[in-house]
Amino acid sequence: MSSLVERIEAVVANSDAADRLLFNDLTGALGAFLATARRRRRYRRYRERYDVHPDFEFNGPGITLYGRGEISLGPDSYVGTGSRLQAKAGNAISVGRNTAVSHYVFLYTQNRAADQEMAVARNRNRHLDVREGDVEVGPHCWIGAFTFVTEGTAIGADTVVGAGSVVTGDLPPGAVATGAPARVRQFKSHLPRERRATLAREYEAVLAPPVAAEYL
Repeated sequence: MSSLVERIEAVVANSDAADRLLFNDLTGALGAFLATARRRRRYRRYRERYDVHPDFEFNGPGITLYGRGEISLGPDSYVGTGSRLQAKAGNAISVGRNTAVSHYVFLYTQNRAADQEMAVARNRNRHLDVREGDVEVGPHCWIGAFTFVTEGTAIGADTVVGAGSVVTGDLPPGAVATGAPARVRQFKSHLPRERRATLAREYEAVLAPPVAAEYL
């Protein structure tokens, strides 16, 4: 059977007529239509399974929501292409109102503990030590592309997380954070200085050195 398939593939690959028949504007448009229909069906199932506000937008293909935990996605917010939200049973993910979660962002409520011998188990989480915790992204946030938000972390309202960051600790509201691990590079200028100083004391563990030196 495999040899027959290979012969058919060879004929198609070397036939201009087959190429024109199978790969043209019409077949391309049909393929795009079917892909869009599948994507809409998948996103409709997400809305049925999880707490997704009607005004929340799935902004692109390849977005995956999975797990038996809770996922709550707020109004006027969106998640971009290729992003993955994993909510393990007993844990929850929440994204607040008016928040932009960019492309290829990962929000995970469970990850393996790094400091253990992986060879003792057959590459399955149930045989390894794991860390679990809820993930919360506040309202009016902007999470840059290719950011990883790990289990048990919260991002405060009106905070920006720069592209390519790894969030391993709670981030304050009204901040700009970048890096792996993410560190607060500045507090937003619209906050009164006394408010910034209060937040700096509360979130000292995630401050970049220049910010700590300025406020502490």
